[in-house]
Amino acid sequence: MSRLVMGAAAATLASAVVLAAMAVLSPPDDVHRRHVPVVIEAGAVCASLSDRRYEVSCGTTAFGDLRFNCTGGGFGKCPPTTAVTLRNTGRTSVSVTMVSGRREGDRRLSPAPELAPGRTVTLSKRPDEKYFFDILLRSIKPGVGTVKVVSVA
Repeated sequence: MSRLVMGAAAATLASAVVLAAMAVLSPPDDVHRRHVPVVIEAGAVCASLSDRRYEVSCGTTAFGDLRFNCTGGGFGKCPPTTAVTLRNTGRTSVSVTMVSGRREGDRRLSPAPELAPGRTVTLSKRPDEKYFFDILLRSIKPGVGTVKVVSVA
């Protein structure tokens, strides 16, 4: 009986040591997240998943708020974003879809043609729309695709 108790105590102690080491050595959650800007800016990069069945929201994961063009400075009084130019900087062709609308809650999807590696596309909202909400990115073939913001208008 004492061997069983000693074995259980040793296992519990070993588990506690491992958990304590993990807590001390693990970085906080925000270290794992990439820096996402407050608003979209030139140079921001968005990566798709390698599984082509899924789209990635670049606004949520990499670009920040696409509704306003604050590239000229002065957050708060920025005009609405009217267009975003992207370059495929990866090795995989990607599908890029713009999400825009007349008001919050109104979402219209506008898919762009397939964007081959090295190619550039400009996504522009329609004149009757007020907001540029998001850019959705999906790989055409298996593999991670990446796009980089070239300019914001």
